[in-house]
Amino acid sequence: MNVQVIDGANGFVGSHLIGALLARGDEVIALARASAEVVRRRVADALLCLGFAESLAGRLRVRRLALNEPDLGLPVAEVFDEPCTYWHTAALVTFFPRREEELMNVNVAGSANVLATYERWARPGSRYIHIGTAYQCGLDTEGPVPEDWPAHAPPDRFRNFYEYSKREAEIALARSRSVQEGAVLTARLGVMVGHSHTGRALTDYGLYDFLRVMAFFARRTPGERVRLPCHPDANLHLTPIDTTVSRLLPLAAADLDRPIVHVVNGGTVPVRELFEVINARLPIELVPATPEQIREEPFTRFEAVVNMRAKYTATYFRHHYDFEWRDLAAPPAVTPEVLDRLVSWYVREGLPE
Repeated sequence: MNVQVIDGANGFVGSHLIGALLARGDEVIALARASAEVVRRRVADALLCLGFAESLAGRLRVRRLALNEPDLGLPVAEVFDEPCTYWHTAALVTFFPRREEELMNVNVAGSANVLATYERWARPGSRYIHIGTAYQCGLDTEGPVPEDWPAHAPPDRFRNFYEYSKREAEIALARSRSVQEGAVLTARLGVMVGHSHTGRALTDYGLYDFLRVMAFFARRTPGERVRLPCHPDANLHLTPIDTTVSRLLPLAAADLDRPIVHVVNGGTVPVRELFEVINARLPIELVPATPEQIREEPFTRFEAVVNMRAKYTATYFRHHYDFEWRDLAAPPAVTPEVLDRLVSWYVREGLPE
């Protein structure tokens, strides 16, 4: 069995992927900027979340990673001693402004350095799996987003610079020798959320950033009504971490004839349903509204403040998206019961006091 090498090891996806690989008996080398102690603790938490023994984290080999150094600062002779599956999960995820240079340095230049190191040192028979985002499609979409390499688009065609940086990373990857040799697969993820059976989430990104903002205002001034601009059919491709890793694992041995895979569910979560669940769990009334409705009845001062605080994540409510996807493992969609589990766990356990 090939060695599994995973960078971004202390990230949400990376740590859970490592946990699942350890649980099935694979040899794993974890690469991260963080110390070995921090990485093992993070992986132990992920193992617990996935229902496996935390002690498996003790089998993990951890090596320091530096995305901006030659050969990533790695002991390359050790890391690439055998044929491997290299999982590139390391990324900067932020929707906030004034982080453009950092996003390009990590997600584009850093990804290029990772690929160059892999191409210099990986043994024959290795493969490279790039973890991307389905939302690299930006704002210009008609019909299902295809599982195909993207074309360049200017930054203003994206909701945020993070999406743009992930698109640029894929464009650079598409031109690589490894793609030409058929040794690359890109897995585009949806909106990552917690475990589908417990609701437990070890992240504060995406949905949880929005929940945190809503909880702040709900607890400060309970009972208020807040309208948020939404597409009439706004939907979210929520992907629980357990079903995500169960679909990622087979990619280590999957056919590489089609190098792009959307790791999303066939069913999506309507934003209206999300708001209903939040309203049931927090003392707030979230209401989806069209731009026309808001023009007819402008925001109150309170609504304007809430929308300003939530603007970086709430932009995803203003669009409807469909993605091509392959039913590799028939994961269940996020049902209303699962959605309630995800929201209620975070309201109960994940929110700061």
